Order: sequence, then structure tokens, then C-alpha cells
Amino acid sequence: MHSCVKSEKARPTYPLSRRQGAGRMAHRRLAEALQLSRDRVPVGCHSKKAEGESCWPSSLTGPHRVPLSKDAHGIFSLCFAPGGGQLAAGFGNGAVQLVDAVTGLPGSSLFPGHRVRHAVTAVKFHRVKPGLLLATGADGTICIYDLLSHYPLALLSEKENEINAMDFCRDGSTFATAGKDRHIRLYDSHTNQLFHVMQAPDFMAGDEFTPHSGHSRRIFALCFHPTELHLFLTGGWDNSVKVWDKRVPKGAQSVINGPHICGPGIDVKGDQVLTGSWVPRNALQLWDLRMSRLWQNLPFPGSPTQGEFLYSAQFCTGDVVLAGGSGSSGASAIHIGTGQVIGEILLPNKPVHVVASAPGGQSVAVAGAGGNLHLAELH
Repeated sequence: MHSCVKSEKARPTYPLSRRQGAGRMAHRRLAEALQLSRDRVPVGCHSKKAEGESCWPSSLTGPHRVPLSKDAHGIFSLCFAPGGGQLAAGFGNGAVQLVDAVTGLPGSSLFPGHRVRHAVTAVKFHRVKPGLLLATGADGTICIYDLLSHYPLALLSEKENEINAMDFCRDGSTFATAGKDRHIRLYDSHTNQLFHVMQAPDFMAGDEFTPHSGHSRRIFALCFHPTELHLFLTGGWDNSVKVWDKRVPKGAQSVINGPHICGPGIDVKGDQVLTGSWVPRNALQLWDLRMSRLWQNLPFPGSPTQGEFLYSAQFCTGDVVLAGGSGSSGASAIHIGTGQVIGEILLPNKPVHVVASAPGGQSVAVAGAGGNLHLAELH
């Protein structure tokens, strides 16, 4: 088990290389992008809180389980459709299932799975073509499904890689993947063509390794910024979260040291980065994206014997976050300002693999070993 590196010290927000001019340019680009994203975020709970008002949800209501036919294989990925009315689930045997998020009834099966198939590690609704769904697998495949015909339209393959994470940029023009081989691949979502690979350092070839040159161990999370077109974050086993600009061919723009990511445990909103680490304590943390500095540890319920050990974390509506893992065998909704747990979804001694929040953050979903898909609402 890896413990987090101390995070109190400010980290540089640009590569300290011999090309200082390029470093300053990266720093300026990141600062400009974050300022733009701040301008786009509407004033919400933070301003109301300052006035003494309460605008955040106070409870997690109506959690109910949705039994699915492939539950025995476990659910490893979830994603709400842009309208929030549909939910996609990816299973450990490669199956992909749709669920009506409003009624809680099972929908169409896009792929039934197979005993020799690997887990579906990420599912995302296409942002440019709403009738399509992308599903990535631990076998290195990217399958693109037609939601009307339920037929796979294309199958891409990353040889000798296990894809653990995938996401679309804000306008849907690009999607990126990452996984076992530590490379980050960028695809044109209109043509499904790979157009750039951000190569990880090759230790066997004697490549120089710096914190900004890439990940040293496999990647488990990849998340684009919701309002800044070019920024995205990655994290994995090397106890770091790296911030990238897809316009820059090589090198991370900044690094957050500490988070030990073992699943979809990164989310970003404005200047805040949320991480869920697979560590016994201080697993749920909030970071300052501008300074690459720890903002606060969020209390997550867990006993001294079980620990916290989080796999997944997401921002929800208002100042509420949702996270879950294997320590408590459940997920908790927590208010950032007060640290109060406003609701829990506990699985029957099964780890939570993934949590998801619908656009707007009011509807949430939790799933893990044995399926155990639960839907709930924040009110």
C-alpha cells in the first residue's frame, strides 16, 4: 500500500526544464485557461453561503437497487447521458447495458458480454453524435455503439495496452484514452482516427524522467476540464495527478503530488480538483488546480480497521461530492463546506467500483462488485 506524499508544499505549475521560455509559456497558458473557466462558472452556492443562505442539498433520498442480468460479473463503469434520463453500465465480462435513470428499469443490452472478454473500464456518451456510446475495455479495445440499432459501428484497438480511462473534451471534438502502457492517446471524435500520442518515458531506452515528462506507472483516471477546452488531468499508481494541455505535444503543464489513484477517482470543477485515493485515511481530498496544492482533506466515513480506500469520486450539485470504494463497502455524499455526510449507499460487503453524477449533479448512481447498481437523488 502506498501512502500519500506530503502535499502542503506548493509545486511548480510549469516544467523546470532547460527550455525556460517554453515553461513560462505553459504556465501562462494554464493561468489564462483557468481564468477563462472561472469566468464561465456561474455564481452559485459559494456566494449564497457567504450571505448565510443554504443552497446545497441536505439529503440523499430514494436510493434503490436496480437488479441487472449481468450483475454477477460486477460493474466497473457508469455514465449518465447528457440529458440525465439514461445511464450506461459496463460489466466485468465486457457487457454493456443501458438503464432508464428515471424509472430505474433495465433498458437495452448493447453487448451481452463473454467469458473471455475483459472488463469495460469506461463508458461515455458521444458529445458530438448523441446517438453513439463509446466503451473501452481492459483488452485495449474501443467499441462505438449505435444507440438506435444497438449495433457496434466501429471497433478500435490499442495493441498491448489495457485501457483504464477515457473521456471527451468539452466540445466533443476529441476523446482521450490512457491505461497500462502510460501513453495518452488523442482521437478525432468525428473520424475516430488517432491523431496524437503523448508518449510516456521509456525507462529501458534511457529516457530522462521528470515529474512533468509523464507517468511512471499505469494510469487509472483521465478527466477533461468541463469548461476549459484543452485541459485534462490523469492519475494512477505513481502517486500523482498530472495536468495536460492537448495542444502541447509533450509534457504535463503541472503536477499534483500525493493522490494514489486506482480507479475513476479524479474530477475537476473550476479551480478545484477532487481526488479519491486508495489509501486508509485522508483518501478524499480537494486540491487547488492553480497552485497544485492541497486545499482540504474531506472526512470520509471509515473505521480504523477498514480504512477508506476509495476507487471513485465525483462532484455533484452545489458543494456536494460523492465517493466510494472498498473500505466501507459503500458510497457517501459529503458537503465540502461542513464535512457533513448527507447520505450513504451501502453495498452488502461489496466494494464500490464507480460512482456517477448526472449533468446538473442531482441524480447519482453507485455500483461495484456483484453489480449492486443503486440510483438516488440529492435534495
